[in-house]
Amino acid sequence: MKSLTPVIIIIAAILVSCVIDEKRQDQFVSDREDATKTAEYHYTGKYCTDCHEQTPQEGGNKFLKFSGDFNKLCKCHVQAPDNYIHPVGIEPSQEKKAKIPAELPLQEGKITCLTCHDIYWQCQKRRVDKNSLRGAPFPKRSDFCYKCHDDTSYMMLDPHSQLNAWGKIIVEKCLYCHTEKPDENRAHYKDVQFIGDLEVICQRCHVIRGNHAGNVDHMVKPSPKALARMQAMEKEFGIILPLDENGQLTCITCHNPHDKGVIRAESPAAKGAGSKYRHRLPGKLCVECHQL
Repeated sequence: MKSLTPVIIIIAAILVSCVIDEKRQDQFVSDREDATKTAEYHYTGKYCTDCHEQTPQEGGNKFLKFSGDFNKLCKCHVQAPDNYIHPVGIEPSQEKKAKIPAELPLQEGKITCLTCHDIYWQCQKRRVDKNSLRGAPFPKRSDFCYKCHDDTSYMMLDPHSQLNAWGKIIVEKCLYCHTEKPDENRAHYKDVQFIGDLEVICQRCHVIRGNHAGNVDHMVKPSPKALARMQAMEKEFGIILPLDENGQLTCITCHNPHDKGVIRAESPAAKGAGSKYRHRLPGKLCVECHQL
């Protein structure tokens, strides 16, 4: 047993040494006092040794840590849903590889941080693009993405465009808000079923900002006086001002979510479809309602 003791000590020393060396190599941000979360590690020339083992040679050896694996070198940029866009370390299919421009290099056939970002730009005196995107600047960042990706595949669904080229209702659009397609010829708005809270459904796409009525105190149950005024408007102008299941004002009280032609034109529920902002009483909805 005593004869094994020196061997154990040696092995332990080697393991400790490896762990320490790995920690050193994994340490991207130095222990310097100025190395903070808000420090600019790129373009300053102060933090070169966080990625390089020693001063790189111009046109020669870069002495990169992690054997030049940029997916590890860029580890400061944590791959989380809120601060990264594209996965790395993956090998695209042959079909996708054929669409990748030559100026977006792969490493051993795989996508890395270096594929999209010209990391060596940070060694230049002038900052070309804050994200170091190859070929920058671009009018929109998505313009860069569409170098490889088909822009038509990423178009946002418009649930309010509900008729096809032949004027037929696109049922899939109805199901964006409804549990099933209502009968547009006979259904009363009190009879239709929604997939959830109307306000939440609308705000999946429509973010309320500024002085929009939804930012004030509109999403409430109207007072008896206000309700009487709304009912009078429905009769006077031949419109509907529907409330939600709790009797409260909601987005569709003022806005008609349907495309023009979905509901028969003579129906009160069709009023405002196709108008600007889809107001149920275009041009004077707010004024008429607030004559209290």
